[in-house]
Amino acid sequence: KVAQCQERIKELKVEIEKAKHDHKNCDKEYADRLIKDLDAKYQPLIAAATGEKKAELQKKYADEVRIAKRTKLVTQIQMIFQDPIASLDPRMTVYETIAEGLKIRGEKNKADGFQSVTTLVSSMVDSKIGANDVVIALGGGALMDIAGYVSSQVRGGVKLVRVPTTPAAMVDGAFSEMAAVDYQSVKDAVRVPCVPDCVVIDAGFAATVLDGVWRGGLGEIVRHAAVRDPALMRKFAKCVARLKDRDMEAYREILAAAVESRVKRGASPFALWSANRLESMSGYKLPHGYAVPIGVCIDCAYAVEKKYMKESDQELICRALADCGALDGLVHSHHLLSQADNILYGLDAWRLSTGSEALVLPAGVGKETVDGSPDRELFRKVIKEFLSASMESHE
Repeated sequence: KVAQCQERIKELKVEIEKAKHDHKNCDKEYADRLIKDLDAKYQPLIAAATGEKKAELQKKYADEVRIAKRTKLVTQIQMIFQDPIASLDPRMTVYETIAEGLKIRGEKNKADGFQSVTTLVSSMVDSKIGANDVVIALGGGALMDIAGYVSSQVRGGVKLVRVPTTPAAMVDGAFSEMAAVDYQSVKDAVRVPCVPDCVVIDAGFAATVLDGVWRGGLGEIVRHAAVRDPALMRKFAKCVARLKDRDMEAYREILAAAVESRVKRGASPFALWSANRLESMSGYKLPHGYAVPIGVCIDCAYAVEKKYMKESDQELICRALADCGALDGLVHSHHLLSQADNILYGLDAWRLSTGSEALVLPAGVGKETVDGSPDRELFRKVIKEFLSASMESHE
């Protein structure tokens, strides 16, 4: 085997030497080499042939020579090295190279000053995408927002199919009737109506995401169930350990129930005012999937203080979030929670977005109420107490 490897190395060295070309003349040299190889292949055959066989070989040779003369040496090639440190031309590992094109940058794409939007518009226009075509948005919530924002406006609107690949998008973003992008650190500052023509959900995509994305998606199910579906909340609580361990059978069951509930009962804005603000404060380093469970805990604590819900109901909801891992980002958010006044600016942003400060709050598991005039002082107290309890539990 060693001898075979050494022989193959010699062969590769010969091939590498043959592949070296002067860039100024590489196309001509490459074509000349192809023709030379054709000569070596066909000339002996032509010399030995007679009659129709000879004429057939001559015609085939002439056709292949014409093709060879027009052949260009492809020079725009991504060089891939498994070990970039040891390679002669350091670039990226195979994983990094392949992952670069598949990377979902999430909210940062929505907050890039419309660069992603402009790029997608340019691509669709250049590709002559029109009213009879279909845009397939395959990805998470942020990608769906960008794709939806563009597809709803290019040429007056293009059909849109959403294929969510993250757990959160499967139960919420895929069914949104709006598409939004951020502007100047304002979450979802620019929005347009965007109703998908079709939503395709394959639970198998969820098996491919990172643990944090998985758990954030579970938190989205809890957010919906907490104010809209008590049966879903109880079902979730019963299988929470399996869900945290990424048991796909349990996930498919809870996903089916959550999607059915989302379609039947509609979306809820519960806990989004604070989650959106926390994301913005972090410069979108705090993922939406981790911001939402924190917002749920804050609003539940406030609802208890306002006597809208019982402490036992609050405990059930927050315990479900903790047990499924959705609150794993809490320890990394203490510096944000220490800025209570800054978080409360989220109420101002909410008023600008909805026309009112009114908040949807839980009134028991699976029930909701509306607080038309939120008590900022009480929210400030709740946030500080929540931070203190979190810091104590992580000491």
